[in-house]
Amino acid sequence: MIRRLIHWLAARDRRTKQSILVGFDFVLFACAVWFGYSIRYSVLYSPDMTQGFLILAAPAIGIPIMYAFGLYTSITRYVGEHALWTMFKAVGLTAVLWTLVAIGVRLEGSSAVPRTVLVLFWLLSLLMVAGFRYTSRWLILEFTREPTPHRNILVYGAGDAGRQIAATLKQSSYRITIFQVDDDPSLWGATIGGIKIRSTDDLERLIERYGITEAIVTMRHANTARRAEVVEELTGLGLRVRILPAFVDIADGKHTVDLIRDVEIGDLLGRDAVPPEHGLMAVNTRGKAVLVTGAGGSIGSELCRQLSAVGVSKLIMMDSSEFALYQIDREIAKQAGFEKVTVLGSVTDAALMRRVMTENKVSTVFHAAAYKHVPLVEANPFEGVKNNVFGTFSVASAAFDSDVEVFVLISTDKAVRPSSVMGASKRLAELIVQDFAEKAKRQNRGKVFCAVRFGNVIGSSGSVIPLFKEQIRNGGPITLTHADTTRYFMSIEEAAQLVIQAGSLARRNDETGNFPGRIFLLDMGQPVRIRDLAVKMVQLSNLTVCDETNPNGDIAVREIGLRPGEKMHEELYFSVEAATPTSHQKISVAAESAPEGLDIDLMYKELEQLIAAEDHAGLIEFLRRVAGMGLQAE
Repeated sequence: MIRRLIHWLAARDRRTKQSILVGFDFVLFACAVWFGYSIRYSVLYSPDMTQGFLILAAPAIGIPIMYAFGLYTSITRYVGEHALWTMFKAVGLTAVLWTLVAIGVRLEGSSAVPRTVLVLFWLLSLLMVAGFRYTSRWLILEFTREPTPHRNILVYGAGDAGRQIAATLKQSSYRITIFQVDDDPSLWGATIGGIKIRSTDDLERLIERYGITEAIVTMRHANTARRAEVVEELTGLGLRVRILPAFVDIADGKHTVDLIRDVEIGDLLGRDAVPPEHGLMAVNTRGKAVLVTGAGGSIGSELCRQLSAVGVSKLIMMDSSEFALYQIDREIAKQAGFEKVTVLGSVTDAALMRRVMTENKVSTVFHAAAYKHVPLVEANPFEGVKNNVFGTFSVASAAFDSDVEVFVLISTDKAVRPSSVMGASKRLAELIVQDFAEKAKRQNRGKVFCAVRFGNVIGSSGSVIPLFKEQIRNGGPITLTHADTTRYFMSIEEAAQLVIQAGSLARRNDETGNFPGRIFLLDMGQPVRIRDLAVKMVQLSNLTVCDETNPNGDIAVREIGLRPGEKMHEELYFSVEAATPTSHQKISVAAESAPEGLDIDLMYKELEQLIAAEDHAGLIEFLRRVAGMGLQAE
């Protein structure tokens, strides 16, 4: 019966619900006066005409005041603590005005209203109005919500954010029990908002005793490394972990304030991203025409996103993939305030590159177009070299002959002592850029040529992370080349920002001679063991690894051996001593010069002949001789 009545009321339109609420308040205010008289005289009081007038005056005064305070526009199911203060003020004002009316009635010659009744009216009105709303809220939530199982949730962190999250969860449902822990000993044993703060030493005992299956990490002021440790510890205990987004992400619109997001693999890498320096972001971009090659790729598309936010006058996006170019063009089209140009074509087309740069008066070039997948380039060496080497020469040459001021090559850690055709081709691309930098300096052309070298970016097309995600989604197994393989990782967003800033550092220091090599290195943090990464991804999926210690686990991890051209460990520089810090804490520069006696023009011609003849053995020998492919560190 009650359930049907609640559902019937919930189905009414807003105006009908407001009318019902007003009707109840009319009765409640009137009853408050009558109850006040009855309590004062200890009988069921029978009012005379004057007292009847005062009974009716109470709702006549109270309802307009309640309306003015917005208590008829608020939604009953969401009435919270803030509404209690509003009701306190509205009922208080009603009691004051009603008291003035009672005094006025007395001055007219009627009998006085006992002072006890005045006080009782205020207390009873507040109790009945507030009680009615909170009781209604409980009934609505109880009889209209879908049945849900009881949940025990662990909140890690008892700071402001942790307390707010715990209070919100506790208020949202009586079927949720909150357990809150913090690593601050001064808080252990304290009760905040009705929740006892426990020691982190009690984690395992709490999880086992109360069957906790999920946790929320709210350590907003802890650094990334500490949060990563906590997340790893909780996932290791079998919990599904979510994390409260940082305030800066909320301000940027990446998350809403009330959103608790799932933990991402980037949260476990322990790297603290440094906010970009806006001055460096703008030097080569604000008010300029900027060309991005490979604009549809992982790095290229993120460069386009970052550039669209820094005030370019024109953004030229180029890619050989029609679909990839369409996708990024569609995304960037939502931005306003600058001209957008899309160019479908290959970077190996020298005439096209010259025309694009001349017609669009390009000032800055970010050359991200490249074949980067090691096994694919190993299986297709001629195409890989043509795209990565000839393409770089074509773009750099067009930049040298046009009005381009800054040219930035996106390189890779695989160019250091390369073990693959892809890595060797990117090393040759670096040598080409260095050669153009020297030519520009000798001819005093006022042009800057540089390269930026870094490792894997999370989520890129060539990264293992999308592969692992797919394998986990399909039930495994996860395939590893080797259990001890390590790689460097950083987020695509951070990498793109640092690339733009590195180009600005190259321009700022071009005349000082401080950076002779002009190959910039991004701080990638510590290398990550790929097996550890795979295990963490399995745990983030609320699954377990199937191995010797846990034969009944969900996902198996299988080694398949290193593929052609792959290395066990990547490097960012040829020599640690050759890395020189810059003014940016995440960017250094490698003072690496080209091999003595290397003539880029002769190298280019020899490479052309080898590819034209499809001389595979000759090409490999050339890459070993010129790019150092296969040579190990001494």
